[in-house]
Amino acid sequence: MTSDPLLVDTRSGPVQGVRSPGCSAFRGIPFAAPPVGPLRWSPPVPPERWTDVRDASKFGVAAWQSTGGPLDGLVPGMGSDDQGDDCLNLNIWTPAADSASRPVLVWVHGGAFSLGAGSLSVYDGSRLAAATDTVVVTFNYRLGALGFLVIDDPSTTANVGLLDQVAALAWVRDNIASFGGDPRNVTIFGESAGGGSVLSLLAMPDARGLFHQAIVQSGATDLLLTREKASIVTGTFAACAGVDASDIDALRALTPEQVLAAQGQAGGQLFASVGTMPFHPCLDGEILPHSWQHAADTGFNPVPLVIGTTRNEMSLFAMFDPAAADLDDAGLAQRLAAIGTDAEAVTAAYERTGTIAPPAVWGRVTTDMAMWLPALRIAEAHARHAPTWMYRFDWPAAAAGLGAPHGVDIPFPFTNIDVGGWDTFVSDPEQAMTLASTVSRAWASFARNGKPKITGLDWPTYDSDKRATVVFDREVRVELDPDGPVRQAWTGGKQQGES
Repeated sequence: MTSDPLLVDTRSGPVQGVRSPGCSAFRGIPFAAPPVGPLRWSPPVPPERWTDVRDASKFGVAAWQSTGGPLDGLVPGMGSDDQGDDCLNLNIWTPAADSASRPVLVWVHGGAFSLGAGSLSVYDGSRLAAATDTVVVTFNYRLGALGFLVIDDPSTTANVGLLDQVAALAWVRDNIASFGGDPRNVTIFGESAGGGSVLSLLAMPDARGLFHQAIVQSGATDLLLTREKASIVTGTFAACAGVDASDIDALRALTPEQVLAAQGQAGGQLFASVGTMPFHPCLDGEILPHSWQHAADTGFNPVPLVIGTTRNEMSLFAMFDPAAADLDDAGLAQRLAAIGTDAEAVTAAYERTGTIAPPAVWGRVTTDMAMWLPALRIAEAHARHAPTWMYRFDWPAAAAGLGAPHGVDIPFPFTNIDVGGWDTFVSDPEQAMTLASTVSRAWASFARNGKPKITGLDWPTYDSDKRATVVFDREVRVELDPDGPVRQAWTGGKQQGES
């Protein structure tokens, strides 16, 4: 290392960082070459080495993505208009580029696997790094069709968006010591598609050994694509693009604008057959050989895990089901019967936890089926192989009726509630900063010691007996088997305290 603390040598070449509040920042560092030409739908390769000092004061471009769609704008500032081919870059915030071997926190951004970037203001890692003496990393990965289309051609690979994430983690392993970080103590964390990415990394052979703890925020779902569904997605996308699905040369000749246009058109056509996120990780049998649940069941990568959800995940998407607001008892019963559950038993369980009105019950049902129950299954299974902690995030959004929706927790680990419009989305933003400090310290202590700590509170590990869960709210507390009657109604399991 040179005597200049802002000049750091990486394996690809030297980079010059800048001062950031309480730390140093290094932005826009390439960890892989631009994925263009024959590299489209192929694994990432190292960037071309440079010898001149590279300016790392500005963020690099984001991955190609559509903006202005139905998911863009649900929470503040998730999309990026600054897009380009040279998108595989990362950002580092560090208290000092020295030899201190600090814990490393690597954030995987969300955005339905189709939006977002590591450069978004809410992910600025300067406060987290400075307050907790950790090194914080964010990065980009290929999104949408460019990241997750599965093409039947020997020159292509499935799940290249996930392979980009592996490449970023490999870069951290090889370089982070020069930035004051410990490559032997790396924690990955992410929300929504970022949380799903963390679960994917936990199930990927290529990712084992690249991280040592994991945090999943609102990422557990049952939305992984099968090969059959992925084939439907590819066929529909190719038809919308006006090319043959097996013509790799024609697919690679599409401009990014043509890819995004076909992706948007195909998304609408695939809603009924594939769902809301057709460009999604696929169980391809090689890169992602088994499901998130199977990986947890078998202890495939038994690192310490923190996993949780927000209280009212799916309220963020209520606008897509306006009829739910007017449900009566008969309408609720009809919907519950349609999903194959015992409507009477489920309704009674929600009433026991204080949720009675049919629209409110349906709101809880959608959240629990989509997010909470999958998270419980992952936690139960992973806890048999490694220390696991469960949480629920209850701090509400500002808009009446949303409760604590999907995404409301995003700025809390970074204590960035006052940036990017989040102070208008999160309720009582000044008081929320107190909780944000608690969350950031808990995540940092988990990164440092493999156990999340909260001052004045014992956070027990999760098991299928007590089911201890930390609730992040105005009062941070531990609840045993929260909403136990509801869990029991869905799974047939026992409530806490039953023999």
